[in-house]
Amino acid sequence: MTATPESPGLEMHRGGGGSPLVLLHGINMTWKIWRPVVPALEEQHTVLAPTLAGHLGGPGLVAGAHGIGPVADAVEEMLDRQGIDRAHLVGNSLGGWVACELAQRGRAMSVVAFSPAGAWDTRAAQQRIVRLMRLTRRSAQWSSTRNLMSRPGLRRAALGLALERGDLIPNDVALQMVEETRACLLLEGLLRWIDQHGSIDRFDIDSACPVRLVWPVADRTIPYEPYGRVYRDLIPHAELVPLRGVGHVPMYDDPRLVSRTILEFTARVPAASAGTTT
Repeated sequence: MTATPESPGLEMHRGGGGSPLVLLHGINMTWKIWRPVVPALEEQHTVLAPTLAGHLGGPGLVAGAHGIGPVADAVEEMLDRQGIDRAHLVGNSLGGWVACELAQRGRAMSVVAFSPAGAWDTRAAQQRIVRLMRLTRRSAQWSSTRNLMSRPGLRRAALGLALERGDLIPNDVALQMVEETRACLLLEGLLRWIDQHGSIDRFDIDSACPVRLVWPVADRTIPYEPYGRVYRDLIPHAELVPLRGVGHVPMYDDPRLVSRTILEFTARVPAASAGTTT
């Protein structure tokens, strides 16, 4: 499975056939984190997996504090270039936040958001997320981190915040994740924006747009309490699905479960409601 140049200097994956489905990854990562689930999704959908702005291989960002607006703008521009009006939007963490932002812009046929980021109800919960993100960034700079990835048991411990079974990730993929974290340009600007603006306080998503909030029971990065509960309040018509046996980034923990959780939801939406694809 390889990336396809989406425009000069940028990469994304596109494959399969059927109504369009867009995969949006989490902070520090790239489209490649979705690889375990792409084949199953392509049996039912035309899958587009871009690397988000400010990430390795994605569109650039201007310096300074910024929320997800410019990230969502870049995804919208990609949809326009691909001739897609609306698509099923599937996001994890930061990608879930972006998916919800695009939904309120009218670009979603449906939304499946795995542990979407951006919402909390206390200063302590905000500070916890900021500390975790900065720790993740710092640890990627340590030379010892690469050594930890070479042994499955140590790899599982090193990736424990993100995955329940980090030992299932191949060593080369784990090392690539470290490089992606080092190269991410979005994080510091986003954290400054969070410090200035705090939590999301509203989403104006049409109730006709189906939304599924998926929360891994073992999520150690953005646990349902207190973060997911706030999302339920922001999107009252959303369906909540707990997932067992997987962590915050569940695609390697259990690809079949993640694929099924997506496809059973997108199957409810009539194909005729899709935008055009070219």
